[in-house]
Amino acid sequence: MYYKYYPIWKAFFEELDFEVVLSDKTNNKIMDEGSRYAIDEICIPLKLYYGHVLNLIRKEIDYLFVPRYISTTFGTYMCPKFLGLPDMVRGTLDNLPTIIELEIDLRKKPNFYSAYETGRQLNRPVSKIMKAFNKSIKIYKFFREIMERGFTFQQALALINKNPSEIPQKAEENNAEATIAIIGHGYNIHEPFINMDLLKKLKKMNVKVITLENLPIDIFKKRTIITNTLKNYWGNEEEILSAMNYLFEQKDIDGIIFICSFCCGPDSLIDEIITRDAKKINLPYICLVLDEHSGQAGVITRIEAFVDMIIRKKKTLKLEKIEKIKLKTPD
Repeated sequence: MYYKYYPIWKAFFEELDFEVVLSDKTNNKIMDEGSRYAIDEICIPLKLYYGHVLNLIRKEIDYLFVPRYISTTFGTYMCPKFLGLPDMVRGTLDNLPTIIELEIDLRKKPNFYSAYETGRQLNRPVSKIMKAFNKSIKIYKFFREIMERGFTFQQALALINKNPSEIPQKAEENNAEATIAIIGHGYNIHEPFINMDLLKKLKKMNVKVITLENLPIDIFKKRTIITNTLKNYWGNEEEILSAMNYLFEQKDIDGIIFICSFCCGPDSLIDEIITRDAKKINLPYICLVLDEHSGQAGVITRIEAFVDMIIRKKKTLKLEKIEKIKLKTPD
C-alpha cells in the first residue's frame, strides 16, 4: 500500500516525532529473499513485501510498520492477504522489532479512531495525535491533487513539499501519438521492478500514459454495480471498476493495458469484465499477467505490438476521414 498511502503515513509519524525509514528500492536480492520466506502460491507483491521487511530489519529500526487494511470503502473488503499481513509477518519471520499495526476498517470505525489507537500505542497525547492526523490528511489531499494533474507517483512525491503556486497545473506532455490508460493496483503500476519500468518505456514510444491516480478522485466515491445481481466486494477492484467506467464514458483514450499479478483471483475476475466491456465499444485492450518469472523481452514485445497496432489504427481512421471529406467536397 506504499504506492497509495505513503504520504499519509510519512506525515503522520513525522508529526509524532518519529523518523521514517524506508526499505531500499526493489531489486533482485529483495525478491529472492522474499520468495524464500513466502509460500509458493502467493502473488509477487506479497513476496516482495517479505523481502522489504527483511531489508528493513537490517537497518536497526525500533518499530516495523505493518498496517492491516480491512475495508477502505463501505461494503467492500481488501484482499485476505492484506487483512492478515501483520499475522503473516509475525508467523514467518524471526527477530522482529515491535510491530505498529494500524488497522483500517471503515465498516466499524472512522480513520481518525484508527490513527488514535496507533498514536496511543506509541504513547503520544491525544492533542498531538489529532494534529498529526489532520496534517496527514491535508498532505494526502494535496498529493492526490498533484497526481490528478497528470504527474506520476514519483513526480508527485518530489513536488509534495513545494509551494502549491510553484506546481504546474498540468504535467508536461509530449506530442503523443496515442493515449493509453494503465490500469491496475498501485503496487503493480508504480513499482518499476515488477512492471519492468513500463511507464518509462511507453513514454519513449511516444505514448501519453494515464494511470488510475491521474483520474478525478470524486469518481471513486460511488460504488459500482456490475449487473443487477452481481456486485463487487473487493476494495482494490472497486477502484479499478470505477476508473474503467469513467474512461469508457469519456472516450478520450486509445487503448487500455491492465497489469495484474499471477495468482490474484479478484484481478482475474476484473480482467473478464474489462475484456467484455472494452469489446463492446471496440477499444483495444491487453492484460499483462506478471510474476517473478516474467521475461522482459516477451513483455516489451507484446507492448510494442499493442502500441504499434493502436497507432496504425489511428492513422487509418484519420486517412479514411480525409477521404470522406474529399468525396463530399465539390470540384
